Amino acid sequence: MESLKLHTFLKDGAVFVADSHYSKQNRDLYKLLLKFQKNPPPQLFLVGDIFQLLLNFPYLKTYNNEIIELINQLSESTEIFYFEGNHDFCLKGVFNSKIKILMELKKDGICINHGDIYIEDKIYKFYSKIVRKKIMLSVFNIISFNFINNWVFKKILNKKIRCHKIGEFKKLAKYKIKQYKNCNLIIEGHYHQNKKYKNYLNLPSLYCQKSYLEFQKSEFIEKYL
Repeated sequence: MESLKLHTFLKDGAVFVADSHYSKQNRDLYKLLLKFQKNPPPQLFLVGDIFQLLLNFPYLKTYNNEIIELINQLSESTEIFYFEGNHDFCLKGVFNSKIKILMELKKDGICINHGDIYIEDKIYKFYSKIVRKKIMLSVFNIISFNFINNWVFKKILNKKIRCHKIGEFKKLAKYKIKQYKNCNLIIEGHYHQNKKYKNYLNLPSLYCQKSYLEFQKSEFIEKYL
């Protein structure tokens, strides 16, 4: 990774984790959080899709409770930024108040979000606006006689995650760069690529690459489980 020659809010040793897709079948995140408990980083950026599925519904909070508790405990010693993704959103009230729940952060020329905000797919944009409103999900759940809890949630929790390289990554990166203003560095997850083009950095997926990035001496270093 190219050196980040900026004086920013990022602290040396800050950790970026994205797309771990935690479920009962995939416990890599659990192992990583235990590691961080023994040696807490100064900052932890959880850049979306940390869970295979987490919304503020009782069934999902119970299903993911061990990880929710580990993140809450870690917040006592680490500054935690949690960026909502397309698998984990409507998170208000899920974690303790020390954890910063965000859609996007723009500060000191650094822009961070999960990666599914600035996209070309208009149908997905419309879907995302609707599904990210908890009241809409709650209403649908009621009128469908608890259909979401009884079938949809369980179906998603067992869905296989795709790990593949994007053939036209440069084209994607160029499009992304155009969507941002005044950003010296753009950090996103979502695509599971672990690649950088100019000032666009797509994070590795903990699920796919079994790795995350650590900010050390103005550079991003890949670390493995």
